[in-house]
Amino acid sequence: MQGKGLVKFAAIALTIACLYSLSFTWIANKVEKDAKQFAKGDAIKEKIYLDSVASLPVYSSLGYITYQYAKEREIPLGLDLKGGMNVTMEISLSDMVRNLANNSTDANFNAAIKNTEAAMATGESDFISVFGREFEKISPNSKLSSLFATKENSASLKIDAGNEEVLNFLRRSADGAIDLSFNILRTRIDKFGVTSPNIQKQQGTNRILIELPGVTDPDRVRKLLQGSAKLEFWETYDNTEIFSLLQNVNSILASTIKSTDTASKSSAQDTSKSKLASLGKKDSSAVDSAAASSKVLAEQAKQNPLFAILNPATFQGQDGKVNLRPDL
Repeated sequence: MQGKGLVKFAAIALTIACLYSLSFTWIANKVEKDAKQFAKGDAIKEKIYLDSVASLPVYSSLGYITYQYAKEREIPLGLDLKGGMNVTMEISLSDMVRNLANNSTDANFNAAIKNTEAAMATGESDFISVFGREFEKISPNSKLSSLFATKENSASLKIDAGNEEVLNFLRRSADGAIDLSFNILRTRIDKFGVTSPNIQKQQGTNRILIELPGVTDPDRVRKLLQGSAKLEFWETYDNTEIFSLLQNVNSILASTIKSTDTASKSSAQDTSKSKLASLGKKDSSAVDSAAASSKVLAEQAKQNPLFAILNPATFQGQDGKVNLRPDL
């Protein structure tokens, strides 16, 4: 009897634990269902809805439960049950080898690359080993170090290194490129907010398998994964170098506005007088105050039309004068 009671207690405790775990899935699904009803098929509206309620309490029976809290603890269903997107990405080792050789125009080198690419299409898996084999076939007396030993990698590869040393260097570089791509893809997917993604390197290949359950916008994910990061450098000018030019443009705009404003000034004054005439004395004074303030701002904008929109960076010196801020 005592044993039966223990079994019943364990069964009840397990049931309660299961229901508690399932409750988070139920809460998340309920919020997502409400989002679909609100969006009516518009994916952007649905995402905006979910983002807006992410930190708000959506269920009070279990305490302060937010959608984000429930989403992080729901039971992952995976691709089989939930559907989604399955992507296999491949790192181009031929481009990597070319870059390490500074895009050499050596005929033997390029012929070995082409032969290696053809061999990979027939089922070969180790790009670096095949490349070394093909290079030795085409040019048995040449040394790979003459192509890959540079100032940038002088610490890892000497100019007199043998071909096997160079191939080991290329293997390390390939592993580093795959690891770097893996980390970049994982960071991008984490920012995208997919629940329980599966990202893994396929051993022995230069491929990365990505499984994204519940993805409803495959085009957006594809662009996210395929996008390449770019580092751009722009030439800028110091305040003191360009301020005189901006000042000339400001003066030209001010004179143009002044000439066009003169023609419409009389008609605008007549309109203002007719409006004031229909107002009482009390209302008239309030309008005068607002109109005066608005007129001052409008006049300042007319005198400095460019600087009213584009304000150069300035600072107040110790002498109290306003000066242009350097290096901006």
